Amino acid sequence: MKINLRNYGNELAHWIRAFEPFVEHAFKPALPRLQAVLERGQDASPEKFEWDLKEPIATIVADSYDKRGGKSHKVRLYWQFESIFRRGAETRRKNIWTVAKMVTQIQVRDATTDDRLLHFHVDMKNLGQLGPHIHLQLSEEYMADKVGSPIAVPRFPFATVLPTDCLDFVLSEFFPTKWPKSQSEAHGLKILQTAQRKRLTNMAEAIAGLWEKPSKQTPVSITQDYHMPDFEIA
Repeated sequence: MKINLRNYGNELAHWIRAFEPFVEHAFKPALPRLQAVLERGQDASPEKFEWDLKEPIATIVADSYDKRGGKSHKVRLYWQFESIFRRGAETRRKNIWTVAKMVTQIQVRDATTDDRLLHFHVDMKNLGQLGPHIHLQLSEEYMADKVGSPIAVPRFPFATVLPTDCLDFVLSEFFPTKWPKSQSEAHGLKILQTAQRKRLTNMAEAIAGLWEKPSKQTPVSITQDYHMPDFEIA
């Protein structure tokens, strides 16, 4: 897949400001460093560079996510990601890079005991793997620990793979009232809306295009194993 890092860098600055109120105080210094590393990686002009969050960032406590107006088990979310960008034919002129790797890890932990309750990731498959190109699945290591088997399926088709969109997704799930309200007051909301709407629309149209090709499979079956290496995620 491809990414315009100039466009995404502009978007990232607004995501960082939007996320800050939902991040535990001790982890907040890591947020602006993400922007700096992304900018340095491009300026250094290497053939490839890594953009990652090696140590997970913890959110504030979530305690109202199961039903409207009710209290839920108190948890914290831990957000971590890895990505590798490679130079391509359009890098110098348009700042479009090839996404060689992108995976976002999300852990849900008990806010009191710190026990791991859930661990899933969103990532981009390589050509030799099965499943949707962008998918969500339970961590194989987590499954091995909890049920005794590192089962890797099902892989659920997912709309986007960017780590910021993944955090947007889980904040929407675990802070269903506070996060939308905070978004509505966020600086740069229009920029985030426009960028996210564009990639979600493009992804929906690209997948629908796969269904239009001659095939003896159903659309659901096709969606469970597709590959779109030239798709631009930002």
